[in-house]
Amino acid sequence: MTSCTAKRNSVLAAALALAFALAPGAARADYAAEAARLKNAPAKDATMHVLQTGVAAMAEGKTADATGLFDSALDSIEGMFANTENAAKARSLWYEEGAKDYKGEPYERAMAYYYRGLLYLAEGDYENARASFRGGILQDAFAEEQQFRSDFAALMILEGWSSQLNGDKDLARETYAEVARLRPQWAAPAAGANLLVVAELGGAPRKVGDGIGNHEIVYRPAKRMPERSLKIEFDGKPQQVALAEDVFYQASTRGGRPVDRLIEGKVAFQNTTGAIGEALGTIASDGSVYAAAAGGGGGRALGAVAAVGAIFSMVSVNVKPRADVRYWNNLPETLHIGAVNYQGLPGNVNVTLFDDKGQQVPADTLRIQKWIDKKGNGVVWIKTRNN
Repeated sequence: MTSCTAKRNSVLAAALALAFALAPGAARADYAAEAARLKNAPAKDATMHVLQTGVAAMAEGKTADATGLFDSALDSIEGMFANTENAAKARSLWYEEGAKDYKGEPYERAMAYYYRGLLYLAEGDYENARASFRGGILQDAFAEEQQFRSDFAALMILEGWSSQLNGDKDLARETYAEVARLRPQWAAPAAGANLLVVAELGGAPRKVGDGIGNHEIVYRPAKRMPERSLKIEFDGKPQQVALAEDVFYQASTRGGRPVDRLIEGKVAFQNTTGAIGEALGTIASDGSVYAAAAGGGGGRALGAVAAVGAIFSMVSVNVKPRADVRYWNNLPETLHIGAVNYQGLPGNVNVTLFDDKGQQVPADTLRIQKWIDKKGNGVVWIKTRNN
């Protein structure tokens, strides 16, 4: 057994042990249920369940547990680029996807870095937060072989925010300028802003088997999750957030081109000439991707940056007959982000949800977490669905 394989196995074993320890005494059923699924998951599916358990931990305010889970998941994802037999199988075009260790689609890997970055922000570790968000941008950038483009604006917004809190004004300004090309409706935070607001609406994109023998994959939005926008009040005062990311769009496109279906290792693109990405803007320039790869920052994202050479040479969407329909099931459909100047954390956070017609819809599964660091910078994280 190679040292890389041994390390990867030990990481997953630690995550499984953590889940076993947490499940009996978990405070709420959601976390307990995810931890139990992780405990009983086949080894090839373990990373997917680690990610789902990590989100459940965050939703219940267990940041230390979530940090350990996301660290183990990212170790596994980055291990896909190692020089091992299992890693080679994970990258192989002709190895049946459902039999591989779960590595996630590009948008799922990008979201793993997103959550780890939020946890760094909650700790007040702005440098590693920025590095983690950059790691997610890289995963998105290499979603299509030889394209090297990224349009994951939410990660760019959060990278800019991390730079702003870290006192790197020039880096923040450059990043926000790139965001402006993608999301003209999103205003850069004011210089004195100290409270980040992130709202996750709806449910995860679904991968569904299609065609004879389920040889094909198509993407579908989450079912029966009508919320499309929201109104937020802190202690009775309205707060502004704007649509930053459509995660379903990220799932169902490659390099900005809408995917019709995935079949036998190839991406079949929709033949469309207009209205690509209704909620989104234009594709970001190659320069932002190369800047992310070459930029500073350490910590968790170093593995993603170090693996750039390997990503260049791989096709990230490889589907064999009996296609892999595993997906991270407690991701959101959309991300809404804002930043304000606030004294401390709000005592009361009131959230009202609306459907695509502007009609109010229930918010009975809403989770809200609030964190503030030693420098007085905070995060309010809102999630409308658990799965």
